[in-house]
Amino acid sequence: MKYLVFDSKQEASKEAYKILKSLIIENSTLGLATGGSPTGLYAEIIADHKAGNFSYKNVRSYNLDEYVGISYDHPESYHKFMETNLFDHIDIEKENTHVPDASAEDLEDALKSYQEALNDANIDVQLLGVGSNGHIGFNEPGTSFDTGVHIVDLKQETIEANSRFFNNDINLVPKQAVTMGIKDIMKAKHIILLAFGKAKQDAIRSLVADEEITENIPCTILKNHPSVYVIVDKEADFK
Repeated sequence: MKYLVFDSKQEASKEAYKILKSLIIENSTLGLATGGSPTGLYAEIIADHKAGNFSYKNVRSYNLDEYVGISYDHPESYHKFMETNLFDHIDIEKENTHVPDASAEDLEDALKSYQEALNDANIDVQLLGVGSNGHIGFNEPGTSFDTGVHIVDLKQETIEANSRFFNNDINLVPKQAVTMGIKDIMKAKHIILLAFGKAKQDAIRSLVADEEITENIPCTILKNHPSVYVIVDKEADFK
């Protein structure tokens, strides 16, 4: 595991992009994340692409998760997030992008289909954020490390943290999500985890400094992965 601390999210995001670019080629498969943590990295991807330095035409992507019960075009759906923050600004083919279908009439069938797709995906680099409670994807504390794609009931602290994207109204935040399982995340060849802000300190300490690996702090499983980059700003640094 490599642990890198920077003065700001902007500096951290620039370094994260340098690392990402060193690990991929123009037909790689990416595992993508949403939320506040990867937005700076996505801005770096877009800027470098627009400068003519990298094409995503043959890249495939698979997203970690999606809220249950909101439509694709809802401004806070992760389908919409990815379009707004990345896909609409690079040359990736729409058919090569994959986000869980959490609004399907037959949700169990949709989960099965996404699991089958992930089983064949061979993700080269998985991007992650981390929750203040240590969740990765929407794998909340207590989730089995052997879990694949599944529906999760979001913890109250996760709902409260995500309310900032829903006009700070927790009643507007979906209470369930579809997520890749921890088992799926761990299959990636490389993982880049981004964490910014003081609220992430405890999770980062558990991941980087503490020895315990526990399902009560899901991110700690990453200690067992052979190639993880943990990139934080000084506020998220636990030292």
